[in-house]
Amino acid sequence: MGELDGVHLVVYPARDLGAGIEAWTAMLGRGPVFQNADYATFADGGVEIGLSRLPWVDHPLVFFKVDDVEKAHGALVASGATALVQDAEGVLHSGGGTPASGIVDVPGRRLAVLEAADGNLVGIAQDVPVSW
Repeated sequence: MGELDGVHLVVYPARDLGAGIEAWTAMLGRGPVFQNADYATFADGGVEIGLSRLPWVDHPLVFFKVDDVEKAHGALVASGATALVQDAEGVLHSGGGTPASGIVDVPGRRLAVLEAADGNLVGIAQDVPVSW
């Protein structure tokens, strides 16, 4: 397929986000570069480490870097992956028939999580300029 360009981010579950931030700060020797009520990100060279307290993050999730999230998302759906969307309670479910469903914009990137044909979750991430 050629759309995925290396590991960009690994997100770990953190039901107690404060304790997770404290543990990873101690391990990495620096605090998060971004944090909100549900998520924190640590920059560690080329691969970022994320912590999420959202219920669907129940095991580590790898996000692959892509140049064009919409193109990569479409290619993954065409290969048999299912587009996923997050509801208000933070639960993932099938995005239906819309190929671009589930692509979200967050500060500095566009993201999507899909369920591969084998049942594993796959994340894709495109960096975008940040305009604060």
